[in-house]
Amino acid sequence: MIQPFTDLDERALKTLTGELVSAVGGTASAGEALWYVDAKGERRAFSEARISGYCTPSDMSRSMPIRQVVRLEIAAKAPIVSRWMLNRTQRDGSTSRAPACVQDLHRIVRETSDLHRAMCDATDDDGQVNTAAEKAAVLDAITDLRRVLDDLEAKVV
Repeated sequence: MIQPFTDLDERALKTLTGELVSAVGGTASAGEALWYVDAKGERRAFSEARISGYCTPSDMSRSMPIRQVVRLEIAAKAPIVSRWMLNRTQRDGSTSRAPACVQDLHRIVRETSDLHRAMCDATDDDGQVNTAAEKAAVLDAITDLRRVLDDLEAKVV
């Protein structure tokens, strides 16, 4: 059974929401990512005050809706809040976990190799990753490696 949210969980969620907002470049950038369509049919950004309220521990009455969390995590390319929620349910025993095994190590080695290959393919004579396509390939490889590491971490937490 999933344990009830405590005050500590609420504060952690606010803190992580703030980290997520920072990961996309701050409240102005988050506001642009969290647009909505107004009554006139025009696209509007969320206000910085609204975004700030989602992150402020002194205002526990407001929390960022999950659809907005997902939008920001996509923009940040990092599951900051989602990872915490998953880890929380796994720590309280409400989610079954497979034991860590040698196949986990094989997956990590494979994904590390893929990252190495992406970096080698992306770097040119100056040793830099320059083009958008190269950066995207490296970021994809990092994301895949992070997913495998997160899977292993979930098994041993």
